Amino acid sequence: MKDLRGVYPPAVTFFDAQGNPDLDAAKKHTDYLIDAGVDGIAYFGTSGEFFALSLQEKKEYLETMIRHVDGRVNVLAGVGDTIIVNTLDLLAFAEQAGADGALIVNPYYCVFEEPMVEAYYSKLAESTKLPIVIYNFPGLTGFNFPPELVERLALKHQNIVGIKETIGDAAHVQKMIDIRKKREDFIVYCAFENQAIGALLGGARGFINGSANFAPEYVVGIWRAFQDGDLAAAAEYHKKLTACMDFYTFATPLYMSLKQAVYTRVLGRNCGERLPALPLPPETRRIVYDTLKRMELIDDEVPFL
Repeated sequence: MKDLRGVYPPAVTFFDAQGNPDLDAAKKHTDYLIDAGVDGIAYFGTSGEFFALSLQEKKEYLETMIRHVDGRVNVLAGVGDTIIVNTLDLLAFAEQAGADGALIVNPYYCVFEEPMVEAYYSKLAESTKLPIVIYNFPGLTGFNFPPELVERLALKHQNIVGIKETIGDAAHVQKMIDIRKKREDFIVYCAFENQAIGALLGGARGFINGSANFAPEYVVGIWRAFQDGDLAAAAEYHKKLTACMDFYTFATPLYMSLKQAVYTRVLGRNCGERLPALPLPPETRRIVYDTLKRMELIDDEVPFL
């Protein structure tokens, strides 16, 4: 099984002025992340607006980006859907297209009971050879994975290799990490920046966090410093990462300000959005710019605010 530890930015998805996927922007962003030293890229997480694209659009986007990455880093493909037929379809496509793993959120809107969620993931695991990373985001899905459920799935299915924990409860994160007592290779990915150093000390083995879209050097920095045993450097990166959480407060949905930070720092231009999302107003774009400037992530005035 491929080693999927490390830093995996949940890449934002780009749209042109007509609201169609902008693959040129995606390629530029991908190259930027790879140059920053990430271990892989997760396409179609929450920041990747998987819920806003058709199944065919996701296939075309994934196929293009997997080909563009060309083995330089790993690719996690977000394939979750409310319809299992679509999930299975995109899961099979991702495997055929060359993805290195699948990131799968549980069905949302309707909240299903624990045995139903367990049966769902068992079906998915039995339907692919790809490593599967469970995506736990109870704030949006309404279902919080009990550690006991995840442990059962991990022990039953060798290709369920980890979980992304997007949850503010650090004790819950640690209980997931403790699954390693029964399955040593199980990976817990930390999502919230302010949990980074605590999660690493507790045994987390990676990051899938939104700020890595525009400040990947901070996440790569803390990961590598910790692996090297340099806790002082890791602590400094932790402070910078925690400051990045300010971006989550600038817009709703929160990924909109992450996208603006990428437009400002990486692309050098604004992109379009897909309804119901709208481009951020000038005053919010200015807040994003001013924050990047204060954090010394950009130097110059940008002409497209």
